[in-house]
Amino acid sequence: MKKAYQYFPLVCLLLLLNGCSLAYKGTGAIMINYAEDQGVPYMLAADDVALTCSMVESFTPFLLSFSQVTTPPDQLAILFYLMAGNCTEFKAQNEELRYLRAIYAKNSIEAQDARIAQQRLLALAAQRQFKGYQYLTKAFVEPGAECPRFSSDNEELYWLLGLVNGIQAILNDVASGGSANVPMDIAVKVGRGAACLDNEKWWGMPEAIQAAIWMTLPGSYPADKKPEKSLQHAVQIGLEKGIRTPQLLAAQVYLGRGNTEQVKNVIREYKNLKQTAISETYQSLNQVSNRQIQAISDKLWTTATGKRTPLGKVGSFWDDPETTVEMIDIDELL
Repeated sequence: MKKAYQYFPLVCLLLLLNGCSLAYKGTGAIMINYAEDQGVPYMLAADDVALTCSMVESFTPFLLSFSQVTTPPDQLAILFYLMAGNCTEFKAQNEELRYLRAIYAKNSIEAQDARIAQQRLLALAAQRQFKGYQYLTKAFVEPGAECPRFSSDNEELYWLLGLVNGIQAILNDVASGGSANVPMDIAVKVGRGAACLDNEKWWGMPEAIQAAIWMTLPGSYPADKKPEKSLQHAVQIGLEKGIRTPQLLAAQVYLGRGNTEQVKNVIREYKNLKQTAISETYQSLNQVSNRQIQAISDKLWTTATGKRTPLGKVGSFWDDPETTVEMIDIDELL
């Protein structure tokens, strides 16, 4: 029979491994609590989208790795994957402008290469945002059936952001040619899930989401609803509340329908946003929307003129009577 001291190394190893596990668990809980209490409010109030992108893209894998040792931060993942998807969209938008400039210059090889790069990035954006939607279903319930019981405004916010993940994932997947394989049936679920939130409280976004889906899927709305009127109403609520996200969603919907004049009308309201306490709290959402709306404006300008929106001209267009497009003498650049 072995003596007790012979088991001493094994006992020490087990204690060491158990101690590491407890340390990881404690560290994970601290990190997640910090992210929820301090990191997220700071990020939502930030005004530098590029720095936010750097933070989200580098910090997300690290934060979610603690799912192995403590309560999974599913709600945080909703926000982080939404932002990470947005950051990838920005890169895709630059490739789209490269494509449009190549088309304008009749450079077919450059245009083909830019389109491929754009679609790859849009597929990645769709994948990230679809993951954010999947985390929504883990943190709460699958949208479309019964509404979850929210215990705080933060939970309502995460629910809203998860729905935005769903609709953006669909839009980006369609734009990428369907390479991300996002299930299209989540559109109806997202629309039903939006009804779980108070429209006035959340800046018109629930109504904007529903209207966007109704306008994208003909015949999917109740007979007593007028989708375009609902969308315009949501945009006005957002502008009054100081949040631009409904305005962005409207521009994306009209762009997808090929209604350029309506897109222009939405962007012309760019300067009508009121500055409120809400817009300060969620400044990052507005900065992302600003980037997205400017990208849509750049697309229109580049298609028509070969170059993006001039500085300070978001909300104006090349064919407006009062707009003067500055021309540069190429000889001055040589």
